[in-house]
Amino acid sequence: MNHEHVQVLNYCTHAIDDLTELAEAAQTQMPRTASVLRKVMGMLERSTKFLMPNCGEFIDPHDLRQAHLDLARIPYPVVAFEAPWIKESSIEYLGEFKQTDSTKRIALCWELSDDFEFLPGINGIGERFPQGGVFVLPIYWTPRSNRWHVAMGGSFVPYENQLTILTDKPNLPKSSVDAQAAVLSAGWAKPSSGQIMLEPFLALPEFFDEAVEHYGDREKAFTQIILDSRDEVQMYVQACAVINCQNVGRVEVPPSASLNKKRQASGKRPFFTYHVLQLNDRTSVHASSALGGVHSSPRMHLRRGHIRRLPNKTVWVRHTMVNAGTSEGVVAKDYSLADVPSESPSTRSGD
Repeated sequence: MNHEHVQVLNYCTHAIDDLTELAEAAQTQMPRTASVLRKVMGMLERSTKFLMPNCGEFIDPHDLRQAHLDLARIPYPVVAFEAPWIKESSIEYLGEFKQTDSTKRIALCWELSDDFEFLPGINGIGERFPQGGVFVLPIYWTPRSNRWHVAMGGSFVPYENQLTILTDKPNLPKSSVDAQAAVLSAGWAKPSSGQIMLEPFLALPEFFDEAVEHYGDREKAFTQIILDSRDEVQMYVQACAVINCQNVGRVEVPPSASLNKKRQASGKRPFFTYHVLQLNDRTSVHASSALGGVHSSPRMHLRRGHIRRLPNKTVWVRHTMVNAGTSEGVVAKDYSLADVPSESPSTRSGD
């Protein structure tokens, strides 16, 4: 693969820059939040970073299966999945929870481990889920503020996890039930869609306190956290389902040495190395120079693939090529790095 043809997003670098300013501004009035922001910055620095397709979708979310969830294991202790988040339409509310446009996303994921604790006491969740799991924290950019933010909280996804039907509510906390109801009422899921077992956790204490005061209910504040992290949880599950297939490899895309030299000379933070996914078969593809252009253009793209379980291995079945007659939009993996217009809407609750 020709690395020069891959255009990376560099979301993590830009997010760290914005979070540095936010942490400094929050230090006096919100010292606990400022401390968390600095910790998140450090995790972004040391994370292994993956480029993802638009909305992080390899699989139609309605087609999520237990096979995908069983493969949801991050390949490194701390991982950042980056994806543009461009949708054709947006909604203002999910139930009573207001949505905010967010067109760039990072799912910061780390494994439950005795070697690291994000916040004091948070690893106590391991007592309920001794098989372990992954914390997923959304970091998102909004066109309204023109900066990156950390979500009020995230979701812990246990490894021992069974998909349940959305309309079933076996032993779910009220926050999860309310989140399901909001998603169903908005048409974002079908009654037959699978529901992943999640445990919400708070990340920004002062913001959580404000949310509790706003809603007058801690459970509703946790519902907002579940809704805010829903997309990033889906991105984590889908990415890991593909990464852990035996016929999918990873290719490193290093940053431009000359560009980083200029950035460092001017006091700017250097860009990071990224990983992209590539099918390990005879098909030769090259990376798109996309991630910048017109969303509605009829570019060649790959229709989402699926997992196939064989007797002795699990493989990722390639996507179907659409508009194969054009030379534009050819991909460097088994997914397309689609063009990303800056004004297309995508939403999340909170800000």
